[in-house]
Order: sequence, then structure tokens, then C-alpha cells
Amino acid sequence: MDIYARITQDHDAARESIEQLKATTPRAVKTRKELFRNLKLDLWAHHKVEEAVFYAYLRDTTDMNSEAYEGLNEHHVINGLIEELDTFPVDSEEWGVKFGALSEIVDHHLKEEEDEFFKKAKKILSADAAKLMGERFDARKKVVLAAISPLDADLIRSA
Repeated sequence: MDIYARITQDHDAARESIEQLKATTPRAVKTRKELFRNLKLDLWAHHKVEEAVFYAYLRDTTDMNSEAYEGLNEHHVINGLIEELDTFPVDSEEWGVKFGALSEIVDHHLKEEEDEFFKKAKKILSADAAKLMGERFDARKKVVLAAISPLDADLIRSA
């Protein structure tokens, strides 16, 4: 799978997670916490790996450095909103408002990346380079997710 398909796969998963969260009510505290935790971990891992595998190359070796920096800045804004969301109870009005803002910013970022960033990158990267990046992205994301996922409580208790 090339880098574009691999990143789009993550984008589709993020869209689905956001829609699932939007469908919850403030009374679904446990569900919201779990869905948000998973979205947060996946977005953070996605950003870090995308920045290292895809953005860094395009920023440092092509004429796409301004586009890469724009993507990095959008990641920073998204991560900041996620951190702010962590300060509010998931059943609060503040959380709902902030989550709405996060949803809009993520949607904008994904569309811009898929519609504009990919289009330019496809003119620069060969099919082989895009495939290699996709493979590296996939391998690194698995490692990053494993590293940042909390340990299973039952596993710790049984130790």
C-alpha cells in the first residue's frame, strides 16, 4: 500500500471515530471516554509517524516545505485541542463545544491533505518511493501505538 492509501486509511478511521463520538450523548460517559481515548492515541501516533515518514522528506528535499509546515502547524493545533479536551469532563458542555471545534479542524486538515497535499506530492514522489513510505509508515505506526498504549490492568495485577 502506498503512502497516500495508508494515510487515507488512517483518515477514514479518524472520521469514523469522530462520527461515533458525535453520536454519543453527555450521558454516555464511559463510551465517550473510551472512544476519545482511542481517537486521541491514534491521532497522536498518526501525526508523529506522518511527520517523520512523509512530511520530513517533502519538507527537507522538495519544494513542498511550506505545505509541510502548514500540515505540521495543523497537527500542533489539533494536538493542543486534544490536550484541552482532556481538562474537561466528557459530559460537560465545554467538552462538547471543544470537540465540535476539534471535529471541524480535523475535517479541514484531512480534506486539504487528501485534495491538495497529495496531489502535489504525487508529482514529486515516484510510485516506488510512495510504496516504500507506505510500508515504513505502517511499520512505524504499529510500534508507536504499542509504545503509547496503556498497559492492560489485568496483566499488571497478575504479575
